[in-house]
Amino acid sequence: SPHTPSIDSSTMIALRTAVTACVLLQGVLGDDPSGSWLSYAEYADPHDRRITYLGTTWTVPTTPTHPMGSNAPGWWFGVQTAAGDGALVQPILAWGYQGDKFSIFNGVFDWTDGSWHTSPVVNTVQPGDVINSSLWYVPEQNAYTMSISTPNTAPIITTYKLLPGQHANESTAYFVLEHQPNNCAAYPSNGVCTFENIYMEVDGKPVTPEWTAKQEQPKCDSKATVVDSKTIKFTWATTATSTPAKWGSGL
Repeated sequence: SPHTPSIDSSTMIALRTAVTACVLLQGVLGDDPSGSWLSYAEYADPHDRRITYLGTTWTVPTTPTHPMGSNAPGWWFGVQTAAGDGALVQPILAWGYQGDKFSIFNGVFDWTDGSWHTSPVVNTVQPGDVINSSLWYVPEQNAYTMSISTPNTAPIITTYKLLPGQHANESTAYFVLEHQPNNCAAYPSNGVCTFENIYMEVDGKPVTPEWTAKQEQPKCDSKATVVDSKTIKFTWATTATSTPAKWGSGL
């Protein structure tokens, strides 16, 4: 068989991080929802009012049985304009973002200029950890602040100022399973991730969101299930076969 040169672990992690970054940055020619989304739940304010607060908790799923070939799957929530062409503000849980482990961080993909932003801090989390995360509008800055943490990690707090070119309100909320795997066994082995305790405010007032479960480019029998206004469950089958479509945009 052909000789395969050895690669030390630090080089491998650097290479995988670079590949992940390329995946996350793809798709600047489109809008949300992105082709890299498998399954998602959506709330669109019927009057296009601004979502001023969105918070939730979710539990880190089990480690995948196959560590490679997952293309940094992400479980995240966020807000965006009704047209999907503004700043996608999104606290994120991802596997494989920095090696064979789960990471939490804050991100923004801004379709206004096609730029991708992540928090300087990325924290490693463990299966079973409960993530507490929220985002809220800061009117004096025309910005959104995100916070994400677990009982074992300090909050990562990031503020992103909306660009002058964005004039529409962030009136749509998403809960998303993103990044189709090459191998379904590269997804967490328990096959489920549930967002709970969802709380939303629109124009500073509490609302009871009516979520709609949707499919974008599902793989591995993935689906989103709206349990109730406060609970959204994502499921997938690690024994299914997966032939991912060409990548759309990243996180």
